[in-house]
This record gives sequence, C-alpha cells and structure tokens, in this order.
Amino acid sequence: MNATTPRTLLAGAIVLVLSTLGGCDESPSPREDAASTRAAEPDARLQTHEIVPSTPTAQGLRYIQSVASIHREADDLRGDDQVALLEQGLELAVPDGLPEAEVLRLELASRIAAIWLEDGAAQRAETAKDLLAPMLEPSRSVPLDRASAEALVLLGDAATRTGDDALAAGTYARSIRMMSILRQELER
Repeated sequence: MNATTPRTLLAGAIVLVLSTLGGCDESPSPREDAASTRAAEPDARLQTHEIVPSTPTAQGLRYIQSVASIHREADDLRGDDQVALLEQGLELAVPDGLPEAEVLRLELASRIAAIWLEDGAAQRAETAKDLLAPMLEPSRSVPLDRASAEALVLLGDAATRTGDDALAAGTYARSIRMMSILRQELER
C-alpha cells in the first residue's frame, strides 16, 4: 500500500498547477467571444421621424438665414477655409421650436464630411466618422429627409475608409432603407 504524505500531496498539487499553467489559453471563452462578435455585428436599426414644417420665430428665421448665408459663402471657399466656415454653422445656437434645424445641421455636417473624405487622408476619414456618428446613432431617430440619407452614405464611406466594417455595413443598410422609404413617400 502506498502511503501518501502531506508533502507528496503538496508536490503533486504543485506539479498539476504548473502543468496547467503552461497550457493556458489566453483566448476569450466562448461566451466572451460571442459577446465580442455581437458587438462587431452591423447595427442596421433605423428609426425615423418626419419634420413638420414650423412657422419660425424671429430667432428661428435668423438661424435659417445664417445657415443659408454660411452655405453661400462656403461655395466660394475651398479646403480648410470652407470647413472652418461650415463648422461655424454647426456652432450656431439652435433656437427652440425649430424642428427644421435638425436637417440643416445634418446638411452642414454632411458637407464638412464630404470635404474631409475628398481629401483622402485616413485621419480626415476618422474625423468625418466622429462628426457624423453621434448625429446618426442607430438608437436615435433621424429625420425622414434626403439629408439623413446623404449623411448615412457619408458615414458609411468614412467607416469603410477607417476599416470599421460593422459600422459601414450597418450604416449602408440604414441608408438604403432610408432611400427606399423616401422613394415610397414620393410615389404616394
């Protein structure tokens, strides 16, 4: 009969622990791997709302005129000067009770993003993505308007250029759905 001493048991336990450490796999568990895969899946949710035209207040009318003026002035500029002016439009305080401002802001942001994407630099594409993504978050409702469709396409382009495949796929899918909804609205 083999007599097992505490010292023998301890030595066996140490050998067992050390032998399992050498073969430890640092890769994620199946549960962690599934969670990261879900996080990388495209999010194609699309929530929309119609912008009901309002009768702007004096402050709202000034806002609309200021944005229109910025677009006109930006037409005569190029590059960083053009972007700087368009960014001033995004910085304008949005008056209460002007639902059209959401579309006007998307148009400004889209124009800026398009300029950055034309540049072709990876950093500019990342900046365009950072500008548009919060405005077009899948959890947010976006205006049912061509400005939203255009902004979604530009966000998809920026995501593609930065290697964010999940964002690109989800955003392109959302833009296609938006364009389909807009087409159906026109056919009514």
